[in-house]
Amino acid sequence: MALDYHSINAATNHGLPQATTDIVTSTDKRDVSDMLDLLATADTPFINRIGWGPETGGTKIEWISEDLGPGYVAAGSVKASAGASLQISTCEGLTTAEAAAQLLTGTLLYHYSSTDGAHSLMLVVSTGSDGELEIEVLSTAITFSVATSTIAADPLWIIGAVANEGSLPRTGNWRARVVNSNCFTILRQDVQITGSMKATDMYAIGAEDQHQILMRLKEMQRNREMSALYSVKVTPRSVTEASLMHGALGYLAGTSGSNIDTSTTSLTETAFNAVVGACWEAGAESLTWFSDKEQAAKFTRWDKNRIRMAQSDRKGGGVITSYMTELGIEVEIVPMRRVPTNIALLIATDKCKLRAKKGRKAIMEKLGKAGDFEDWQIITEFSMEMKGYNLHQHGLFTKLT
Repeated sequence: MALDYHSINAATNHGLPQATTDIVTSTDKRDVSDMLDLLATADTPFINRIGWGPETGGTKIEWISEDLGPGYVAAGSVKASAGASLQISTCEGLTTAEAAAQLLTGTLLYHYSSTDGAHSLMLVVSTGSDGELEIEVLSTAITFSVATSTIAADPLWIIGAVANEGSLPRTGNWRARVVNSNCFTILRQDVQITGSMKATDMYAIGAEDQHQILMRLKEMQRNREMSALYSVKVTPRSVTEASLMHGALGYLAGTSGSNIDTSTTSLTETAFNAVVGACWEAGAESLTWFSDKEQAAKFTRWDKNRIRMAQSDRKGGGVITSYMTELGIEVEIVPMRRVPTNIALLIATDKCKLRAKKGRKAIMEKLGKAGDFEDWQIITEFSMEMKGYNLHQHGLFTKLT
């Protein structure tokens, strides 16, 4: 006799047997895995790499920087080839006065004119308070003896402040030091568990209070990472406004220069190398790329010929964890989970540190009883130090798609 194995067999002389489909909901004991599957992303690649500096008891963190300048000044106006004076302007985030601090009477400048197709060596005769330069064109044995014309933004490269034998002293070109600072951010998580809930046995959870504390600690660590990456400083002006620290985005978005790209939408190797090159010229030697997975994946698509695999390897595909730039700098590529697609950061991680308020790197306290429940608070108060952000030693893309 043919049987239908897809339905319960009903013989003519028997009733239907009890099946598992008849069990009243939740009266059966279920086999629940102790490995609770939760979305609790604890990956924090940025703060794992920068680490923690010393704690501080101050109301803010501070450090001092001094910018020697880029080694050139930029022409601020057009000068005819016969002109004996010119104006310089701002360059690389420096004011005109800060850029002019690179110059002394007797400073030798090199200029190439794309208009004339000629070279020139110019000696600074005197400087003015608003960036005016009186210059003298040097006559040399080669083709540098011509007077070149300048256009706005032309670089005038500084050779050095030359002096003749027996020269007299001149005023030194000291630079104004800058005090950089950052506020603190306080992150807080709270856990409340009733007496009844604490005494209730749960599948997969040994103790509900311990589980909730663990989850809030993971959440706080994720918030630390996002604050260190994307927060922007807010100095509190009233008791209703919390203090916020600068994260990497807050530091770099307030600067300008070739290391800050606010126009590229589709990441290209050319744009990437331009930003790396600007950081390198400013003195950065070790850089790490932080972005979402879509931007990080583009490194494998630029030049498939640069992916090397052994002939005996039968597996296809390729992955890049570091990228050798045209300047010889090996940039570590770090994709991050669930972060903004438009922002990518090139960070010299050795110049960054998290700084905790003294004794408040991480606090977990059980608060006093106020009823039939237990109340826990978890607090961290910290800031971030980012040396070199105003010296163009880190890079930023802001409009990637």
